[in-house]
Amino acid sequence: MRRTLQAAVTVVMVALLLGCGPTEKEKKVIEELTSNMKTVCMGRLMMDVPQDGNVGGRVKLFYGLDESFKTVDVSIEAPDSTVESMRATVDAEAEKIDKGDKNWKTKGSMLIDYRVIDNRTLYLRQYGALTSAAGSKHELHLLVGKTQLVLTADSYEGVPEAGRFEPGGKVESPEQVAARLLKIAREVRAYDNPEKAGPGYCLGPVVIDSDQDEEEGNTYMTLDRYPDFLLTTYSRGLVPDQPSDQLAQRVKATEGFPEIHVFRNRDATLGGMKAHEWLARRTDSDHDDITLLKFVAESMRPDPALMRPYLNINLNTGGQLTRGPEAGTYVSSSLTPKEAMGLWDAMIPSIRLRPDAMRLKGNGNWTSP
Repeated sequence: MRRTLQAAVTVVMVALLLGCGPTEKEKKVIEELTSNMKTVCMGRLMMDVPQDGNVGGRVKLFYGLDESFKTVDVSIEAPDSTVESMRATVDAEAEKIDKGDKNWKTKGSMLIDYRVIDNRTLYLRQYGALTSAAGSKHELHLLVGKTQLVLTADSYEGVPEAGRFEPGGKVESPEQVAARLLKIAREVRAYDNPEKAGPGYCLGPVVIDSDQDEEEGNTYMTLDRYPDFLLTTYSRGLVPDQPSDQLAQRVKATEGFPEIHVFRNRDATLGGMKAHEWLARRTDSDHDDITLLKFVAESMRPDPALMRPYLNINLNTGGQLTRGPEAGTYVSSSLTPKEAMGLWDAMIPSIRLRPDAMRLKGNGNWTSP
């Protein structure tokens, strides 16, 4: 009932904003997209998306906020994997590295180490460059529930002027980097209900809660029935706002272009934060006048925190296909402006902070740098 009512309200809002009501076909598309939505995690936040939305992404975790911080990248390799398929994939990767180009210094394999930690954790290390025997890339492949993740970090021991690559100039050993990856792996958990995912950063169907001091995340959503549809979300917890570079200022550069028609350019709300949104249609004269839609929303907050991240959300339809059997071809938007706006107006207002997304300190205050 709630979802059906939400879809009806969305149709009315779109009609008012575009000056005339959607057609019966558009009403049906909007209802199909918004009447049975699911809630997904997105960092410390949640959002309602179409039931068949495919969600993936990556996050860079920061440890330390001064000049000696370290980082680890975590990304989703496969959303529905098994112990056997992960082992086969990583075995093939290790074999490719081992049999590939040789290291110019050692005259041997670029593969330094490949270990099975347990049946859900595989560690791989290779030289960072063909021309050097110093510096290495670390990968920890991890299966959490059905989600296959890869944790990556670099070590620069032995690299000339390595302090330029290591903030603060302190160079870690490969063993220290590997230990950090293994520690983080133990602090990743799966969840069933986004409302009860608990403290940490949500990356698809898993949560990372490893006392990270900062988070820089990218989430994306695709829809199989609309191969040109892409929703992307970029977030950064503690980055200060840059008023001179906010969305409201950037879109001024598009004013006066006849191929761009703006539906909205106004202040809004995003996850409880002040925000701005810009919704527009563009005609691409370089590719047979195809129609592209670009909707953007961006947060504005003077008091950044992990629970109040800089948030930039983009919805794009039309243009060059990047997936599916027709990848590489250029197509017009598969959604009309009214259909896309109907979906946008169902998703964006639904963004909210997850319950218990921040861990409580012993004094009862939220942990929030």
